[in-house]
Amino acid sequence: MSVLELLKKAVACHTAGNLQAAEQMYLQVLSQVPDHPDAIHFMGMLASKAGKNDLAIAYLKKAIELMPSNAGCFNTMGNVFQQQEKYLESVKWYEMAVRIKPEHKMAHNNIAVAYLNLGNLDKALMSVERALELDPEYADAHNNHCEILRAMGDNDKALAAIEKVLSLSPDMISAHWNRALIWLSKGNFQDGWPAYEWRWRRPTTPRRMFAHGTAWQGEDVKGKTLFVYEEQGLGDTLQFIRYLPMLHALGARVVFETSPALIRLVAENRLYDRLLVAIKNMDTRPVDRFDFHVPLLSLPHILKTKIETIPDKIPYLTADPALCRIWHNRMTGDNSFKVGLVWAGRPKHKNDGNRSIHLSMFETLGKVSGISFYSLQKEKHEKWTNMDSLALFEKDLGPEISDFADTAAIMENLDLIISVDTSVVHLAGALGKPVWTLLPFAPDFRWLLDREDSPWYPTMRLFRQASAGAWAPVLERVAHALAQVVDKKT
Repeated sequence: MSVLELLKKAVACHTAGNLQAAEQMYLQVLSQVPDHPDAIHFMGMLASKAGKNDLAIAYLKKAIELMPSNAGCFNTMGNVFQQQEKYLESVKWYEMAVRIKPEHKMAHNNIAVAYLNLGNLDKALMSVERALELDPEYADAHNNHCEILRAMGDNDKALAAIEKVLSLSPDMISAHWNRALIWLSKGNFQDGWPAYEWRWRRPTTPRRMFAHGTAWQGEDVKGKTLFVYEEQGLGDTLQFIRYLPMLHALGARVVFETSPALIRLVAENRLYDRLLVAIKNMDTRPVDRFDFHVPLLSLPHILKTKIETIPDKIPYLTADPALCRIWHNRMTGDNSFKVGLVWAGRPKHKNDGNRSIHLSMFETLGKVSGISFYSLQKEKHEKWTNMDSLALFEKDLGPEISDFADTAAIMENLDLIISVDTSVVHLAGALGKPVWTLLPFAPDFRWLLDREDSPWYPTMRLFRQASAGAWAPVLERVAHALAQVVDKKT
């Protein structure tokens, strides 16, 4: 087989997803022609896909050296940095690709994605619109256009962009997922919850394997054992655990599995018949003890939840009275209005850059008299903790908190909780505590749009950004509202 034939066969395998065979054939090409530029470029692509970034960069630098006018090599190099979340570096390579080939639609589209991740929405929009000018039928660009429009708060145009994507590529998983989030944000639960099931087709969604039992789709469960397991973050578990009593009402025996951080809290609240601890990389389920299994966040879909039928009986979680007394004793002598604060979420959360706030911005609240602030921030993330917390707080309780049972007990000794969008607000809402949630301009779907209340939590008040990144006006509104609450108490 000639080098050209071998390369064509390798590319065919590469395109078909048979990457191991493609790699072997590329290596055969390079054994015959060590500086074959296309084979080197494609080996760089394979290394990037395998997460071998250093090797990918080495291959691509060699390919660029051999083909300095090949825009595709520069675009691939940009992809390597994009997947490492080094977005500014990726833009540099994409822009070199565009300089070489101004009509390179993929590079324009990739620039848009990088700027979206950097929060520069104007540049992201300009780049994706350029990609669509070059190819109006470019489905990936329409999908990215949707995500940019969502981030800009224009959900109607975003939904129109998604419909265009699905007319071009009916099975695009990310498009169906984006449409689900828009529908849910707009309160269209009838279409949104069924579409939310598309998450199971996403490559980033971990799937559970079961040797026994059947996936529950709403069949009669009277007298049956139903295994319910958490699947996403702790906040999701705290929000949707409210559905377990509905399963009991259907006659099911409920086995529930949750994370160690929630075990003590959940054990205090008998929403289940049996409780299991979820341990990473270990299956703690009893063998063949359940008839059906279901992930927690599929329950709103199966139980046909509408906004009007959200199970909003509050509280549906309670704190351990003994723990409440322990924390009360630690906070004695303080007769002022007590407020718990959380200013940051997990740094690894995809939306952390939008939802977390620098601690120094909360100094605005410290100007309101008659208040003692308590930190409920368990981890002091350096990125967001840009001042000495003791300068603001009566006490920093974070180091003393072991799990959510402690946090719940602390909350029972507070008058108000103020927090960015983290699991803490879900806990406060589930306990029926007054909680003010600070939301970015384009928040998570569960907070809906253009409202200050939440149908999920009757005791919650939402404070939204009026524009992307604008936290100062939000905290000024919070300070004003806080002063009014304290005035009424005195």
